[in-house]
Amino acid sequence: MRSALLLAVPCALLAGAMAFSCGGSNGGGSGFGDGGSGSGGGSGGGDDATSSGGDDGACGVIGCGGDDATNVGCQGLQCQWTPCSSTGKPETQLTGTVYDPAGNLPLYDVYVYVPNTQPLPITAGGPYGCSPCEAPATGSPIIGRLTKADGTFDIQHATGDQWGVPAGDNIPLVIQVGKWRKQLVIPHIDACTTVNLNTVFNGGTGKARQLRLPAKSSEGDMPLMAFTSGCDPAECFLRNIGIDDSEFVAPNSPVPPPWKAGQQPTPGAGHVQFFTAWDGTAGSIPASAVTGGNTPAATYGWWGTSANLLKYDIVFNACECNPNDRGGASYGAMHGFLNGGGRLFTTHYYYNWFAPPTGPVDFQKVVAWNPGGAQSFGTYFVDTSFPKGQAYGDWLVNVGVGTKVGNGVSVPLVDLRNDIDGSGPPTFPGSTRWIYDANGVGGNPYGTDYMSFNTPIGTPVASQCGRAVFSDVHLSGVSNDGTFPAECTNPNIDSPPGHAGNEKALEFLFFDLSSCVQDDTKPPPPPPPQ
Repeated sequence: MRSALLLAVPCALLAGAMAFSCGGSNGGGSGFGDGGSGSGGGSGGGDDATSSGGDDGACGVIGCGGDDATNVGCQGLQCQWTPCSSTGKPETQLTGTVYDPAGNLPLYDVYVYVPNTQPLPITAGGPYGCSPCEAPATGSPIIGRLTKADGTFDIQHATGDQWGVPAGDNIPLVIQVGKWRKQLVIPHIDACTTVNLNTVFNGGTGKARQLRLPAKSSEGDMPLMAFTSGCDPAECFLRNIGIDDSEFVAPNSPVPPPWKAGQQPTPGAGHVQFFTAWDGTAGSIPASAVTGGNTPAATYGWWGTSANLLKYDIVFNACECNPNDRGGASYGAMHGFLNGGGRLFTTHYYYNWFAPPTGPVDFQKVVAWNPGGAQSFGTYFVDTSFPKGQAYGDWLVNVGVGTKVGNGVSVPLVDLRNDIDGSGPPTFPGSTRWIYDANGVGGNPYGTDYMSFNTPIGTPVASQCGRAVFSDVHLSGVSNDGTFPAECTNPNIDSPPGHAGNEKALEFLFFDLSSCVQDDTKPPPPPPPQ
């Protein structure tokens, strides 16, 4: 790990240098030029520019100099905050909405903040040690807020904040959840006013919106994912949420370097390494592939050691339509990946990573596994008994998929299976129930259809760093086992009633996988500053 070498510069000089080095771009870029060296993974240290010294909480005037009596304790952009409420004016405020990489759906629990120094680089891949957050909030955040269930944020000084929103030209802004991070520059902020960043950044629709997570390496930082294909072409789900086709590459392709403004993409590099698995019984039909990709036999050999898996931030397994044996060493390897801080998204027949008789003993106990449930279609319910569950329900209603029912939320879903019986979460303290069957539409009243658990199991929450997801909700339909991305445009991929609602329902949960591991019984806190 490396620590940033940060030089102490008087407030006014630093602010002037920033304005000189940066244009008024509405898109990428940085308010700090290139910055210094930084940490590589999610748990590196060394951003030491945060200052909490001094007896006064603010500079008092924009751009106050180091000799001003009201400037005690401020550094850099902190010195450009005016405490407006003390003069009877409203505090300087930033509002806006953060979207997914496609620019279509708003996202919850994304941290939006103003940094005081250049944020440290994020290295895709890892996880570099057992840390609850794959990537802390670096750059000495001055002030920030998490997005709400409708994707909106409202940043202004309030009780408990040391500093407020700085005013002036070329103010940097960061949007981040885990290793998904985008850096923007706000052209201008007037003190004691509200700046609607939707007006500044979100003109148009889709990817024309800039307050969104990056879709490709040139736009920002992304986690490194190992995707395994199957009968359910879940790669099309990743494509539909906005990940650019250029990011899907063969195994062992180059890993994109940390994002840097103006940096040209590395040829052949991508954040989604595409491993081919089976469509049905092992040894029968290879599932979809990417140009230059591997074989199912190579994939099955690859996940036999934790060292292979730990090169990735996220492993995503698309359903193979058969509970194929993963290989004797693979179950322990996946256990090691999760206990080492990895994130795992599994669907349907990949229950055998967890369930008896193949799953590790502690994974067998996270729910009451009952594999082999029938296919089902109908109305399911969101567990809103915990804060994130309530936010999930509100989010589903907001994006037009869910419906409020009394104090809860229902959601219509198709093509589910039922592999967890009615005694699943929340009666199991080690796991979290998100979607369940309250009507017995799958023949399993109160069976759980989507759940997650944090690892290592049995350790205090503060010591947990990995997260596993199991979903009995299928995604994109039926694969034609073609070459990416052509199989995603197959006209028979998603015959009625279609999986579009399923994909929307699971998008919230996919991005939650990247967020900091936490106690799900409590509201999510902002990621810790580094």
